Amino acid sequence: MPHGRVVVLKIGSSVLLDADAVPGVAREIGRWHRHGWHVVVVASALAGTTEALFADARALADAAPFAVCARVATGESESVALCAAALERAGIDVRCLDDGLVRARVDHDPLNATPIAVDRAALRAALASGAVTIVPGFVARDAADRTVLLGRGGSDLTAVFLADALGARCRLLKDVDGIYEWDPRRAGPAPRRYATLAFRDAAALDDAIVQRRAVRFAERVGRIVEVGAPFRTGATRLGTRTTTFATAPGRPEAAGVA
Repeated sequence: MPHGRVVVLKIGSSVLLDADAVPGVAREIGRWHRHGWHVVVVASALAGTTEALFADARALADAAPFAVCARVATGESESVALCAAALERAGIDVRCLDDGLVRARVDHDPLNATPIAVDRAALRAALASGAVTIVPGFVARDAADRTVLLGRGGSDLTAVFLADALGARCRLLKDVDGIYEWDPRRAGPAPRRYATLAFRDAAALDDAIVQRRAVRFAERVGRIVEVGAPFRTGATRLGTRTTTFATAPGRPEAAGVA
């Protein structure tokens, strides 16, 4: 392992709204890098891309499940390339690893595979170089080297799985600075933000907030998962012993210069 702190940052589609959002994402990644962290970035597809690719693949006559997986996985590949280009323009060294990094077992459905192994040597070599390492979320390879998917919201599972393999800090970056009692954009009374969230309470979360499979895996391996927003100090720590509410809103972090 490289010397120093390692963090896995999952960049969700709610943050990667479109190509114009990528420079801001690069500034957030660069902020962690400048603060001395060895960074692994798990990139989701741009917002709406996965749904469009599923529709596109299934519109093909007699599309086989593995063909659907291969088509849908191009969304994450695009995000990896966009993030890498933005970081390189900012003068940050980058290593991109493909979906062969994570190996998965297919019990019944290749669109809902289970990660079982990771190429630690490739990860360690990339991190030891001092580069920001970018990997696609949501996708993996099976025993026959075919592209498979880790279920809807599977980038969360990719991030938690890699963080466990590396013994790393894990932070899921969303469009809000943590997990709230209810959607803070909903009309009505303002919800409270959770400072900490025990696994027993996290199990009731909607998959759209954090993938349930990722929560179950984190509980099984005892991995704390942070849910927060770019450039915000506030975050919810998921997987603690008790559930508590934050007493103050998260503060903005300086973006720095890309």
